[in-house]
Amino acid sequence: MTRMSASQNMSLTEKIQTNLGDKIRGGAYHVGEKLPREKDLVSTYGVSRTVVREALAQLRAEGLIEIKHGVGAFVCSQTTPEMKIPFLPDNLQKRSDLLELLELRKGVEIEAAGLAALRRSPAQNERIQEAFHDFKEALRNNSGASEKDFELHRRIAEATNNRFYLEFLDYISRQVTVNAPRSLYGGEQSRRLDQLNALEDEHRQLVEAIREQDPEKSRSAMRQHLKASEDRFMILKE
Repeated sequence: MTRMSASQNMSLTEKIQTNLGDKIRGGAYHVGEKLPREKDLVSTYGVSRTVVREALAQLRAEGLIEIKHGVGAFVCSQTTPEMKIPFLPDNLQKRSDLLELLELRKGVEIEAAGLAALRRSPAQNERIQEAFHDFKEALRNNSGASEKDFELHRRIAEATNNRFYLEFLDYISRQVTVNAPRSLYGGEQSRRLDQLNALEDEHRQLVEAIREQDPEKSRSAMRQHLKASEDRFMILKE
């Protein structure tokens, strides 16, 4: 049998996720209704059980379904809920706000890294590794590195298989990842190269720890990366 590549696996997962998600939003499945069994979805879509499980995990992360182990997947919403955290403003501009948000982000993402190491599936690990590859390419090409950085962190949050980590990260981190590092990615050349090399190495240690399924090493790598990011931000804002 031909081995399926990570990109092929991901595209099949996304295809099923989109198809089922559209059916739920379109009313083909109502709130409280049970989705077809895994083996029936495998037969319907002609894919492996792993691909089906990954698609269901993504729908769970979107807040459309809940999975009751040993029972099945049930529709819990026909719209993807938009998370809103009342105590956080929509637009953070002050230096002090961004620093405090970085501090809050550390508490969330350090534990997310540990859970991802424990819970990630082989397919989720492939997506993390692929996101790291895309991030490295963006760094070297000086194009879209901030967005690829954010996407890598999203993949790690997804691998916790707890949708609230992903929703929380989506809500708080784009302010930090998009706004705070802007001067880093376009900074003075000699300083920029040193910092970008450090960024790549920090992320490499993180994704390797998750690949090895070592939760403490993963937490440590995330802690070191976010602390270094905070230090870089402090220097660039001086």
